[in-house]
Amino acid sequence: MLIQLISQILIILLALVLLSAIRRMIPKERRHHLQAVDVMPILCLWFMWQLSRNWPDPWFASLICLWMLASIGVTLWWGLSNGELLWNRFLLFYWRLSTIILVVMYVVTIVSWLVRG
Repeated sequence: MLIQLISQILIILLALVLLSAIRRMIPKERRHHLQAVDVMPILCLWFMWQLSRNWPDPWFASLICLWMLASIGVTLWWGLSNGELLWNRFLLFYWRLSTIILVVMYVVTIVSWLVRG
């Protein structure tokens, strides 16, 4: 089981290094605003599901619910403070905030997985 955790962390590191290297090869004027860390929410969601899918409590569903509640709060805050939602700015902000939230949730899942194991 520890091999699964180590392989997940290695996959994350490999993806970050590989995407950073690919991004550096693209000329600056053709680069998108996306960074290598923007793949983290997808990987974190997948790996959290893998670690917690056999647990008796609905851990993964709870994490998704918390993420969605945070998303609704961020959307309301952004709309009320700026008066409008400019999608190109908001979605980038939302995705980066999701990265932070999901990485924290992934670390909590790892700790819970280690405690349960």
